[in-house]
Amino acid sequence: MDDGPSTMDGLHPWRVMLGGAHSAFHQMALDEQLARDPAPRVRFFTWSAPAVSLGWKQPVPAWLDGDAWRAAGLERVERPTGGGMAFHGSDLSVSVIVPRSVRLPVAMLMRTACESAVRLGQELGVGAAARLESGTESRIDYCLMEPSAYAVMVGARKVAGFALRRYPDTWLIQGSMLVRPLPLRLACRLPDTVAGRLAARAVSLSEAAKSHLAPAALAERWAQCWSSWWEAQLVVELSAADAV
Repeated sequence: MDDGPSTMDGLHPWRVMLGGAHSAFHQMALDEQLARDPAPRVRFFTWSAPAVSLGWKQPVPAWLDGDAWRAAGLERVERPTGGGMAFHGSDLSVSVIVPRSVRLPVAMLMRTACESAVRLGQELGVGAAARLESGTESRIDYCLMEPSAYAVMVGARKVAGFALRRYPDTWLIQGSMLVRPLPLRLACRLPDTVAGRLAARAVSLSEAAKSHLAPAALAERWAQCWSSWWEAQLVVELSAADAV
């Protein structure tokens, strides 16, 4: 899946975007639109209503009834990337568009995205670590509740996950970091089995940092350091690759 020899020239300059809180449909449509333009961008955003996003062509579980969900003021959308169901409304989401002409290996791109989230956690005093392999090839149903590649862990609990899709001219990486516990309106609609697994296997950044964090403020902090974090990590990765 690699595109060939690497160069960082095509990643200057990054356009760092702080998006507002919009509907689930708007956010995913915007990611699709941006992914068709081969310019290096990273966009941090939140959601105007609690929502779930399903991975590309992921089957809808029986409990997620569309009419009842909408009647409760909740939203449902399909992401352009893969992975399992993600929960939104108390998370910070990120989308990264990398031109394929830059010719960086996919694993390197995903590792770098994960490490940027790890570093953000470390700045907050959280001992986060990237998980780059899952040990299984089977598709996951729930992003925060199952082992997966390209995840960010705090101990044995997951705080963030990333997924990827290839477009004709770009790579689109989408990620979500749980900043606070799920919105009550969403949490109370989950089946008991799902809620129980989520409580045991996921952790919010606020809980891990023992601090009440706001997704919007966290977006500004992540955005301020994005370019330097990304470039520094790529230098490390490229140097390691050259040494092999």
